[in-house]
Amino acid sequence: MIRRATLADVARKTGLNASTVSRALSRPERVNDETRRRVEQVAAELGYSPNIMARNLSRGVINTILVMAPNFADQALLPVFTDVLLGICNEAEAQGFNVMIQHHSASTIPPEDVVKVLNGGMISGVILMATDHWKAVPEIGSGTQPPPIVSIMVDMTHLGLTSVVAQEAEGFSEMVDYLVRRGYMSFAYVSGPKGATHEKIRCRSVMTQLTTHGLGDRLIRLEGGPFDMASGARAAKAYLALHERPRAVICSSDALAVGFMHGIIAAGLSVPEDVAIVGYDGLDYSAFVTPTLTTMSQPSTEIGRSAMRSLADLILGQASTAQLIALRPKLLVRDSA
Repeated sequence: MIRRATLADVARKTGLNASTVSRALSRPERVNDETRRRVEQVAAELGYSPNIMARNLSRGVINTILVMAPNFADQALLPVFTDVLLGICNEAEAQGFNVMIQHHSASTIPPEDVVKVLNGGMISGVILMATDHWKAVPEIGSGTQPPPIVSIMVDMTHLGLTSVVAQEAEGFSEMVDYLVRRGYMSFAYVSGPKGATHEKIRCRSVMTQLTTHGLGDRLIRLEGGPFDMASGARAAKAYLALHERPRAVICSSDALAVGFMHGIIAAGLSVPEDVAIVGYDGLDYSAFVTPTLTTMSQPSTEIGRSAMRSLADLILGQASTAQLIALRPKLLVRDSA
């Protein structure tokens, strides 16, 4: 194992004491130019990099935030989460924050875990990504200052947390309107994970909007499961077994839609001639499947940016109440419907 250079190594090679070396690296304005250049040269030769976290703690400054992401049925991090993370990291860099990521082994992140992290003093704020079953955490923050926690993709403003979400209900309503305008009169809905907040919002929106069009009794719900392609393929088998097959299928996510479409095409049906298929998320790969997938694209990267901006405001004491930031998704019309 290669030994990492230490502050003592730099001090030994420069002939200076450790406190002078530390000062030259952390507060160069407090040493003369010759000392600063000598210390920087030796540090570069030895490959020494200062412990930024220790330095920040000594100054009473913590510039690291933690993103806590849940896991769904032993899946890897969902693709939509990576788009959100891109926005978080880009905005964090612009605002001078570091980002740590913790992947939870369950779909629910216990509030006690967040309390422990924040009270540990190593993290200045937390972004919760699509977690359910949250409860208020009075152990953090004062009565006038919200805790430095921001929820992404789930509205928790009623629990005192600033939340950044997509307007999912509006997006699925618009999707139904689009299909009705195209002349479709019978529908199937491929569901996401049971009990998930997203699934409840999306399914309810589809049913409500079809009822508005007088087509509430023309909907069949197909069990999907986790937001993955395998669940979509299983739903396709259930669809193929139906005596009367709906002509339009609304899937709760792009991954479900792609898996469903694969199963339908493998069975010899054509998309959209035999059945139209739409998804939700707007993931990059949805434009590269055959046929290309019509989908409702949520502004995932901007959700991440907005969440990071909101968290920075909380950390710096520039926000006094929990806010809801709801961003509108956009319908991408392609070949599948």
